[in-house]
Amino acid sequence: MNDKKLLFAKTLKNIRLKKGFSQEDISEISYININTISRMENGRDSYDFDKLDILSDIYKVDLIECYFNIFYEDANEIDFIINSINKKDRINGSLMTEEIDRLTEISKKSKRKIIKTKANKLILFLKSIEEKDNYIRKKLILEALNIGGEFDFDNLNNNYYDYIDYRILMNYAQTLERPTDRINVYKFIEKSNSTYNNIEYLVFHNMAADYYILGVKDKALEYINKSFSSNSKSHTSPVILYTKALILEDLGLSYEKYIKKSLEIAKNQGEYVYNTILEHWENRYNKNKQ
Repeated sequence: MNDKKLLFAKTLKNIRLKKGFSQEDISEISYININTISRMENGRDSYDFDKLDILSDIYKVDLIECYFNIFYEDANEIDFIINSINKKDRINGSLMTEEIDRLTEISKKSKRKIIKTKANKLILFLKSIEEKDNYIRKKLILEALNIGGEFDFDNLNNNYYDYIDYRILMNYAQTLERPTDRINVYKFIEKSNSTYNNIEYLVFHNMAADYYILGVKDKALEYINKSFSSNSKSHTSPVILYTKALILEDLGLSYEKYIKKSLEIAKNQGEYVYNTILEHWENRYNKNKQ
């Protein structure tokens, strides 16, 4: 069987299971024959976009987009760019020129609307990372989320999401003023069971940081540990290592190895991240000495 067809079939089944539906439930809601649903989830049926559209409405996931992501090369290239973004710390003000140029090229060359939409969303998202001003950053993120349709910020459950939307939504939360509002958005992403491109560990880290700001140290430690355990590579993130060092220090626990490792890795990743962490740590150290 075609590997891509099998992967898409597995994706359909996983989405249904994560949403808590049985095949019988979906058949009853969608009026799609249960045998058809079974064949779709086993990769033994051709994929009718009308049926995928019906299921998209039930799951609140754009399955047609998922289909194109798996079957077409330009979508895979966008996936590669997202993966590279998630693997390296991106502090506000970091330059994203290379990625933006590549996405602009993809948007111009692709003949498919869905790919153009995805690329243009990411371009705005990456420009928001480059921006230090919170007002402009938020404006760019809102524009990105509204591409393809009006995004409902009052009720997040009313929107379609793919992994790009969840990633952008995570950064939208960072523009909110109150830590409790940010945590509510992170909890929504956590409950969505969105593990595409491994953003779960980033969400857990952000929750830990906000609980730390609120002074809820036990929750901060719980979520920073979740960040580590949900991604075996999370220890390579200097920002996550630094956050863990802060939490452990405040709890009176051993933290030295985390700050040391954080600075070592940051130095290898780039001067901007290294200098930001070092300056923050030195300011904290000097303040504690006073």
